[in-house]
Amino acid sequence: MDHHPHDFDPDDDQPRGREAIFRIQLALDSVEFRTRAVDDPIPLGRQILDAGGLRPPEAFSLYAILPSGDFEDVRPDEEIDLRAKGAERFIAFSTDRLFRAMLNGRPIVWGAAAIPEHALRVLSGISGDEAVYLEVRGGTDQLIPEGGSADLGGQGAESFITALKPKLYVFFVNGIRYESNQRSLTGLQIKARVANWDPSHDLVLEGYGHDPDRVIADDESVDLDVEHGPRRFSSVPKANFG
Repeated sequence: MDHHPHDFDPDDDQPRGREAIFRIQLALDSVEFRTRAVDDPIPLGRQILDAGGLRPPEAFSLYAILPSGDFEDVRPDEEIDLRAKGAERFIAFSTDRLFRAMLNGRPIVWGAAAIPEHALRVLSGISGDEAVYLEVRGGTDQLIPEGGSADLGGQGAESFITALKPKLYVFFVNGIRYESNQRSLTGLQIKARVANWDPSHDLVLEGYGHDPDRVIADDESVDLDVEHGPRRFSSVPKANFG
């Protein structure tokens, strides 16, 4: 069955001729929540869907997003009390297959095998200085990059957590910007980040203020967290330096 040509328009299906008592937030296959009006304080699931122009109700899966962040399945003929605080956010899926995951220890549901990082951010309610990670038991948690997505199609339910974004240290080589989540790098590690590094060149750290430029040995560690701004390096032919 083709579920795509649904009339999910913000101006459709609003109560006419009578004042809407309750306003809800409803999203379809995304976290783009739109305001809808419902004039029943205890509507059925089908009434919530109808408020968004989503018909027939049997073609959709509807979930209430509780204040705790938990997803609660709402059947078409199931009542939900909108008078309860925080009971006004809903998400509907038009797909038959749903994928389940954990987000900060709470179950969530998604209607595709890949969930955007943006959706995880919205559902977790985190601030701009926090990030989403795929929890890896017994290993290193994997950062979900901004604008990226996470695969939900593997075996078992994936688990995501949120935490402060890792601090990035910026440096330049030959005027090109690089970033590292490590506070210090060796000369060899810096060279490895530069495409087509010429082995006949030295890595030179540009001096700051009255400090002279100097060659960085492969095994020398350079602190990237300095007050005067990003470290600046250049590649210089060995015969031309010193």
